[in-house]
Amino acid sequence: MKLQRSIIALVALIWLCPAVQAVAAPCEPRYPPSQQLATIYDSALLLQKQLETLPDHVQVVLLARAGQDLSRFNLRYSHMGFAVRAGNDSRWRSIHLLNRCASDRSDLYDEGLVNFVGESALRDGILLAIPTMELQQRLYPLLIQSDGLARAVHDPRYSALAYPFATEFQNSNQWILEVIAAAQMGLSADDRSNPELRPLLQSWLKANKYQPSRLHIKLHERIAARAGVANVAVVDHPAGERLSGDYSVVTVKSVIDFLQSQHWLDSQQHVANVTTEGSSP
Repeated sequence: MKLQRSIIALVALIWLCPAVQAVAAPCEPRYPPSQQLATIYDSALLLQKQLETLPDHVQVVLLARAGQDLSRFNLRYSHMGFAVRAGNDSRWRSIHLLNRCASDRSDLYDEGLVNFVGESALRDGILLAIPTMELQQRLYPLLIQSDGLARAVHDPRYSALAYPFATEFQNSNQWILEVIAAAQMGLSADDRSNPELRPLLQSWLKANKYQPSRLHIKLHERIAARAGVANVAVVDHPAGERLSGDYSVVTVKSVIDFLQSQHWLDSQQHVANVTTEGSSP
């Protein structure tokens, strides 16, 4: 009986871990209170205005938000996306990979800035990282084509802790990193049917000295995750990482650090979060 209580307690601890979250209840639409919703819209409007101040030749920007509190890992941001200026009206839109409902699958979303900002507006602001013009020019055609290479790089098998140099799974920041690798390798839509596309990209990243973040996941959290958390898998990691709990992961910080080390970023800006006055009815 004591052992059974211990197992139940360990499983319950998964709710305390920001890196491995589970949703036991059926996935249903959830709408923030009106004041929070106003804050989200105001933050997205502020982000839109900031993007519109950029020179006309800037077409691709990297965005990062604090979708989860990863401060225990000394990480400020958890999720990246691309902002692309396109269309007849040259409006900015976001393109990013999302894992809905804590499932084991992901999808790519091409949508407005409000949906990218989301409830991260309640935690922190948004990071804007502006790539060099050369990198932007290589990224742009990969992103705007509906059947382009950026879509081919996407693997719907999702794990929040996906190993950066394996192809069993993919997380949201890993997709960003691999699209950047494809752009810098000079790949195009003609390469989208290559069955070795992701191994090719990861080999290039390793050869160019990309260094992932190392996140330590405590033993009780690892046990809880194995008990049935669909959006976390570690079987793709080397045995040494699984034993130590020190997992290599593509994070916002590791992507930014890599871009800086390669001199592929022109500048960074921060859009502060907004506090909307008033109260919910």
